[in-house]
Amino acid sequence: MDITKIAKKYVDHGFSPIPLRPNSKAPALKGWQKHADHPLDDFSVFEKTNGIGLVMGYDGIQCLDIDAKHFEGDEYNDFVALIEQNAPDLIERMIIQQTQSGGYHWIFKCSEIAGNEKLAKNQKGEVTFETRGRGGQIVVWPTKGYKIIGKITDVVEITPDERNIIWSCARMMNAEVPKPEPMKNQPTDSVWDGDVDETTPWGEFRSTYNVIDILTSAGWSIVDENERMIRVKRPGNTNAETSGVVFKDSGLFMPFTTSTQFEAEQPYDAFQAFVVLAHGGDFQSAIRELRNDGFGSQPQPAIPDDALFDYESATDDDIDEMQTLLQSLEVDSTVEVDEPEKAISLRFGLDDYIFGTMGNFSLIQGKAKSRKSYFLSALMAAAISDHDVCDHIRGHISDKVNIYIDTEQGDFHAAKSKKRIQSMATLDPRVNYPNFKHYRFRGLLTNKERLKLTDYVMQSFDNIGLVVIDGVVDLASKGVNDEEEATALASKLLQWTSSKNCHISIVLHENKNDRNAKGHLGAMLVQKAETTISLTKSETQPGASDIVPEYTRNKEFPPMTMTITGYDTIELEVNEPVESVQERVWTAEDHKRLIPLIQGKTPAEATKFIRDTEDVTKRIAEKVLNEMEANQSIVFIKQGRSKIIQVDNVI
Repeated sequence: MDITKIAKKYVDHGFSPIPLRPNSKAPALKGWQKHADHPLDDFSVFEKTNGIGLVMGYDGIQCLDIDAKHFEGDEYNDFVALIEQNAPDLIERMIIQQTQSGGYHWIFKCSEIAGNEKLAKNQKGEVTFETRGRGGQIVVWPTKGYKIIGKITDVVEITPDERNIIWSCARMMNAEVPKPEPMKNQPTDSVWDGDVDETTPWGEFRSTYNVIDILTSAGWSIVDENERMIRVKRPGNTNAETSGVVFKDSGLFMPFTTSTQFEAEQPYDAFQAFVVLAHGGDFQSAIRELRNDGFGSQPQPAIPDDALFDYESATDDDIDEMQTLLQSLEVDSTVEVDEPEKAISLRFGLDDYIFGTMGNFSLIQGKAKSRKSYFLSALMAAAISDHDVCDHIRGHISDKVNIYIDTEQGDFHAAKSKKRIQSMATLDPRVNYPNFKHYRFRGLLTNKERLKLTDYVMQSFDNIGLVVIDGVVDLASKGVNDEEEATALASKLLQWTSSKNCHISIVLHENKNDRNAKGHLGAMLVQKAETTISLTKSETQPGASDIVPEYTRNKEFPPMTMTITGYDTIELEVNEPVESVQERVWTAEDHKRLIPLIQGKTPAEATKFIRDTEDVTKRIAEKVLNEMEANQSIVFIKQGRSKIIQVDNVI
């Protein structure tokens, strides 16, 4: 059997094969993990091996590793039956391999690449189902004891939702009872650790209701049940037969769809489910409601006793877990970290300035009617276009989906805003473009609804570029002065930018008596934002606003003046000359070089030409023209209602 030929065949079918040590499952190459980015090109390394491994993570390739030797019953057939119930065509799209121990590898491709995770164990704690993703490898045919069921084919890509179905069905094979896990921003561990002390609101609630009560009251339905679990389905339109299960022994609910308010594959007890469904994940709001309804007799402790790591009483497993987490967070000097991708940049003179990068958010603050929305319109126009907007704002993400969420304006002004943005981008204002989505959220009843819908929007699109939220205070249920909500909302913005690798620009009003963004919310957003700018109406120029960079993590751009020159046109000018432009000396030779290039143009056309070709500001370009006229290098002659530049008879 020609191992080298088979390895080449694996590459032809979209895999990244590596040689194994003779009669071993271990890779024969040092640094084999790098082949998750590119396959081997030297196949001579396979000449001295009798086994082949596949590197997971390459081009999205992953595997479900099923270890049948640890089964305690007919788990595999039960698992297959669950898959067929929830996604009948998934199995036939898998490349399935039987392993040396009688288990299985389900091999597929998915755009979301997982790591290596244990999904299910038997009652002894032995792993039965686990993932193999980036950082992992699997042994494959023709290695002794391994057999492809069918034939080697091009690996098929499935959706993240389909992969979640596979993962979730595998988790349902777990014989260990899951334990409730802490939720994000929890106040104390005791709220979530299964406490049924009826002196607390959550404890009394847990002793009164079960999770099925909470789900069915929110519109979920029971599909069927067996001795181990109850299968449930979410409300609304869904093609899936099952959206999650409730384990009878523990009473915990495990969702496995990303199309609900719940986090997929995290167990929830009755109280946790109530917090999510009735209060949008706001535990403090849930506790207040329960207290008002008479649940509990004493307030929750403000600070948990076990908030810090107790090294003396920690087990070896506790220490290993913390060490693993710490290692994953350590900054590695040997690894080159790429700079974040530009989203929006500003260009003045010979200098470029980063306004916003992917994975971060920016804050635009100002008082009412300071023309914040006009500036946002220009940012969005730059994002969806392939050219500079108002000569200075450059987008780098026109190939992505760019989203504008307007929480303040009604139908008429929202529609006007969208048309203005498309006109600024030199796009037809009467056309809906696939890379630009504009939504109006003013009509929604509550800020909680707006936040929930915004979260849905962020989860509904892949390849997001710029998201504008005008304005962010309309996502805050408790206003601008609730510290806890301010922290949670800032964290949510960071989560969106990180998970989607996008940039978000948000708007918040300033205090009446100073230039600080309003409330605790403003203070928190300023602290977390990559760039913060403030807009104020110009006191000297009608229709103009001064733009000041308050804070930026990048090179600070100069203060600007934005002038509204038309329905869909604005001009940006620096208030202070850019140093590289200020130092330039314009010579007679410069004038001679420009003269034939501006002949026949109007003064406005010539000004723009000089700005574009010489990378200078409008003020500098006008100064150059004035110098040429003063030196009699050019003259302006009247032609119709306009003036044009004449140079034919000028020395």
